[in-house]
Amino acid sequence: MSDLKFSNSLTELPFSKIFFKLAIPNLYSTLIASLTVIFDLWYVGQIGVLQLAGVAYIFPIYMLTSMLSNGAFGGAVSGATARAFGSRDIFQAECVFRSAIVIAFIGSIIMMAIFFTFAEIFFEFFEINKEVTFSALTYGNILLSGIILIWFFNIIIAITRGSGNTIIPAISWSIVLISHVMIASLNFEYKDGMIILIDSINLLGVYVFTSLEWSVISLLMGYLIGVLFVCSFYFFGKHSFSFKTKDFLKFIGILNLIKSGSLASCQSIMTIALAIFCTTVISMFGTNWTAAFGIAIRLELLLIPVIFGVGGALIAIVGANVGAKKYSRAVRMAWKGTFFSVLIVGTIGLFFSIFPHFWSDSFTDIFVIREASNRYLKIVAPFYVFFALGLGLYFTCQAFNTLFWPVIGTLIRLVFVVVMTLILFYLEISNPQSIFIIMSSGLIIYGLFISTSLHFGPWKKYYN
Repeated sequence: MSDLKFSNSLTELPFSKIFFKLAIPNLYSTLIASLTVIFDLWYVGQIGVLQLAGVAYIFPIYMLTSMLSNGAFGGAVSGATARAFGSRDIFQAECVFRSAIVIAFIGSIIMMAIFFTFAEIFFEFFEINKEVTFSALTYGNILLSGIILIWFFNIIIAITRGSGNTIIPAISWSIVLISHVMIASLNFEYKDGMIILIDSINLLGVYVFTSLEWSVISLLMGYLIGVLFVCSFYFFGKHSFSFKTKDFLKFIGILNLIKSGSLASCQSIMTIALAIFCTTVISMFGTNWTAAFGIAIRLELLLIPVIFGVGGALIAIVGANVGAKKYSRAVRMAWKGTFFSVLIVGTIGLFFSIFPHFWSDSFTDIFVIREASNRYLKIVAPFYVFFALGLGLYFTCQAFNTLFWPVIGTLIRLVFVVVMTLILFYLEISNPQSIFIIMSSGLIIYGLFISTSLHFGPWKKYYN
């Protein structure tokens, strides 16, 4: 089926017949993306506590990269592609494609510049443990050096999703995970049925890397192979893009994409800023708490790809209907898909709040760290349902171009958590449990504000 015909079905067929056709491959993609991160977390956890604590500071940067390239700018690109196909404007869809490549290069350069300028200053200012700092900078320097691979991969599959094709992204993510695991396994030894990490790896007798360095190198190599695959699809596969040479330098709409993506980026940046703030605050209670929080917060951050699994499908569906000017249908699709996301994430949160050891025990065998991580999940995980509600609606807003209210909701959550945490420290009554309660309250405020503001605000005129 061509992308044009598929786009037409998005504006005519019932929700159940199109949603699951797009959402299931997209959910598979996000599952594989999550497994990629979980494997990396497991790998680092086998190296040591200090390395795990150090990477806890860098992981939010990796998630920010994914959120910007796949969610914020990626969502803007995907929505614009869907609207172009919905209005049968192939030339505009190709302009979006070319503009997205430029945005990927700009985004990666900016992130590299910020990290290499301020990373060491950050660790010195907060007086982070020197060994933890060394691990963080070792991992971060390599990750940011190859950050263009993550940007380029995510932005290309965002375009592909927007055209109504979620199969190629699913295959691409499988290739990234398999490549990452296979390359990382070069640093494994197998003894008596157990996997043991070698302290360092020597390639061809020339390059020597530590286990921590190899973990991030293997991750980037996985992305590189994924990029090569998705590029080969556009060179040799079947799609509706023509890539005419005469239009090579035409970037009509790039400023609108940058504007929309920048607004959406505020949501991503504030979410990661909150994660880094909370990590820094928790570090004041010791390295074990930092490592435990790094394990626990990864579950919350990994829910973002799960929510995007539904949200990415909704961007294509809702965007096509907006492009076809079927606004009431677009709103109905948005709510139905969002509640499906809420159901999935709410179930995950409830499960891990009751059985937190299934998560924590997978990444460390140190009892104190496991118990601290379990404490976080018991307090915060039941409220992930509100996180799914707010973030799910944020993704659909990229198709509507109504991002203002989700961004305000994220700002309110950030300010609430920061202010309340500072008050606790000022009153000298702070402890990890009280901070976790504040984080839970922030999730409730976030979800309820975004849903009510959209329902009674910009979407109200579309209800029949």
